[in-house]
Amino acid sequence: MNALRHWQRQPRVVQALGLLGLFFVIAWLDLLDQDLSLFALYLIPALYAAWFLGLRWAYVSCLASAVVWAIADLGGPAFYHRALILYWNVAGRLIVLTVIVAVVNALKRSLEVEHEYEAERRGTQRELEIAREVQKRLLPSQAPECPRMDFDFFHQSARDVGGDYYDFIPFSPEQMGVVVGDVCGKGLPSSLLMASLQGMVRTNLDARQGEVARFAIELNDSFHALTASDRYATLFFAVVDVPNQTLHYVNAGHNPPLLFRIGTSPASDQSMIESLECGGPPIGILARSQYQSEHVRLHAGDVLVAYTDGVVEALNLREEEFGEERLSDIVRSSLSLGAVNICKRIAEQLQAFVAESPQRDDITLVVMKVKPE
Repeated sequence: MNALRHWQRQPRVVQALGLLGLFFVIAWLDLLDQDLSLFALYLIPALYAAWFLGLRWAYVSCLASAVVWAIADLGGPAFYHRALILYWNVAGRLIVLTVIVAVVNALKRSLEVEHEYEAERRGTQRELEIAREVQKRLLPSQAPECPRMDFDFFHQSARDVGGDYYDFIPFSPEQMGVVVGDVCGKGLPSSLLMASLQGMVRTNLDARQGEVARFAIELNDSFHALTASDRYATLFFAVVDVPNQTLHYVNAGHNPPLLFRIGTSPASDQSMIESLECGGPPIGILARSQYQSEHVRLHAGDVLVAYTDGVVEALNLREEEFGEERLSDIVRSSLSLGAVNICKRIAEQLQAFVAESPQRDDITLVVMKVKPE
């Protein structure tokens, strides 16, 4: 194999001289002893030409072989009553040789295409590995430490890279920004838009001033100008004011995060869970969209669970969805735990639910718990 690759790298003139040498040696042997048929040996220069020089050279080799056969038959001991017999014999051998050359050339082309595909696949895989590493560095690798607040998260892409976005933005020692988003689609295009969205979120100064509704309006206009009309992102953005124990948020078309009130009466499910829905349409879907924000009072022991649709829409082998109700039940039974263990329990229950079913969408989960006083 190495010798073959070495010869393929030789100049075309050298390869052509090799063809001429092979052909003349075989033709000389054939004309030297006309009692012995050397038809099979003519495959060598023909296939050599097809492999190294191209199909045109191979057909020229076949025609030259036919000329040698005609000369050998005319000068040989065989006597043909009609010239048609000579032509028939030469044409028959020429057709066989040409068909074999065509088959080998098709095989060579197939191998070349396969090699090109494999090289392209390896290149694409390498690019995806780089993109995955870049995205890994863009997204937080660990939950932030914040006084009186406990954070944790879980993130798993359906492919090498994904469009789910989560972030923790410390505005000051007393304020923490929490972001959970989902760019439509999957794979590399969504991951690129996710990186752009993250940059827009982090550089928006209005968010640092606590004006989350104005932040969403300007973010929407910027993202809409950047993307095509069919690209958008859902986003939940909140600023946690630690000393005042408040949550100021805007929800741009995202799955409503669930706020579990541990201090309320367990007699009513509705009284225990608040759905944070205030906001507006997804980011980028419409220009000049308007958004509203809301302040929520937090209490010791409250748990906020923000997630992407990959969590509640995860399917098991029976095509059943994980669902918001199952998610709520898991959190309710875990309210006495810290954010790390709540997040871990949800991830474990989700994995047990889907079992061997393939992951169809990116999964992102952010948990915040107000520490007991």
